[in-house]
Amino acid sequence: MDYPRGPQKLVETVQYLIGQGAFAFGSPAAVTLEFSDPRDTDIPGAQSPVESLTGRQPRKLTMLDFSWLRNSLKDDSYADLTLISRTKQYSAHRVVVCSQSPVIIKKFQSQFQNTKQDPSCDACGATPRYCFDISQDDPQAVDCLVQYFYRQDYQSSSSNPAAEDTRSDEAEGAISSSVLKQSSIDDSYPIFHVRVYALAEFYNVPALKELALEKFNRVIQDNSELDRFLDGVEEAYESTIQEDRGLRDTIVNFFYKHSDLLKEERVQDIIQDTNSLAYDLLMHWEDVRY
Repeated sequence: MDYPRGPQKLVETVQYLIGQGAFAFGSPAAVTLEFSDPRDTDIPGAQSPVESLTGRQPRKLTMLDFSWLRNSLKDDSYADLTLISRTKQYSAHRVVVCSQSPVIIKKFQSQFQNTKQDPSCDACGATPRYCFDISQDDPQAVDCLVQYFYRQDYQSSSSNPAAEDTRSDEAEGAISSSVLKQSSIDDSYPIFHVRVYALAEFYNVPALKELALEKFNRVIQDNSELDRFLDGVEEAYESTIQEDRGLRDTIVNFFYKHSDLLKEERVQDIIQDTNSLAYDLLMHWEDVRY
């Protein structure tokens, strides 16, 4: 069989498999679920689980183990990309990163000549490596983005004592107002997932965006800290546009189900300062009436 070659085809293949959930650990092989006969596809390496060669017995389809992909984040043996955040550098792989972010691959294509390449040695077999600067983005959100590329999930990578809940009732509001300025908070804060959501939107990673929304919703349902929720509300309305309804609808629905929050002074201040939130609340109440 004559397989198509080239890096672009490889990127398209990996992107397709990720979209089908093949890299969700413990899931069945996406190719064999999608096609009745994978030999009819043009995806390199796609083989039918049953071999028809004479003398061979049918082979059962086994669960694919993609722990190698997860482990690749820690092993830079074959890395060809360095992601530079504000606080850390990540050894990554273009085929993994670019296949999940059309924005990043487009930037590579348009800025290829200006993209810094680390020194390499063809004679000694060193892998050429390119650098991609994402230091302008929130470093914790970047860490979650990189985690997602390799694990299809994310969590806060470290705990910050400054983010721990040690505040008294009197100091609660004052400390909460500084949360937006903290460089490190954990994933029990709704604002943590708001930032991941915004970054996923920026780099066009829809599945990560959905995951961040799911985690945001779970946190606000399980956490009774009002000021943490309101920090997330302010960030969400600052970092998303009116047409992006994911976080905004979740927030409006939460206010509708907990209408007693409207009596809180800070909630009233936020509504007065955020016209789009006031509009969303008004329209939601109107829709529910009918």
